[in-house]
Amino acid sequence: MDKEKELTGQETTGAETGEPEREDENMVVELSKPYRLNGKEIREVDLGTLADLTGADMLTINRMIRKRGNIDASPEFTLEYAFYAAMQATGLPLEFFHMLSMKDSMKIKTRVNYFLLY
Repeated sequence: MDKEKELTGQETTGAETGEPEREDENMVVELSKPYRLNGKEIREVDLGTLADLTGADMLTINRMIRKRGNIDASPEFTLEYAFYAAMQATGLPLEFFHMLSMKDSMKIKTRVNYFLLY
């Protein structure tokens, strides 16, 4: 149990303790512009359900990537892997992630990579 919580009965956030906030606490990626998909406008992508994916999901993503010819030594850190993981987590089609700008693509990749590492 956190010492601060033990003493006060309240939880503290990273900002209150001077510690950096964990990035995976907010898994919503704000997009730089709205995108249209099937008549719906999408301004953000919630990757919070990445935490629900399993090792079996990772193997499935690896198989999908290999079928497309990707033979990277660490496919988990590629943009392609991030898109597949985001697709699995959000239910959005792969085509949605392919139409993102470079900047928004990197936001998705960075958030997925950070989630996997921490």
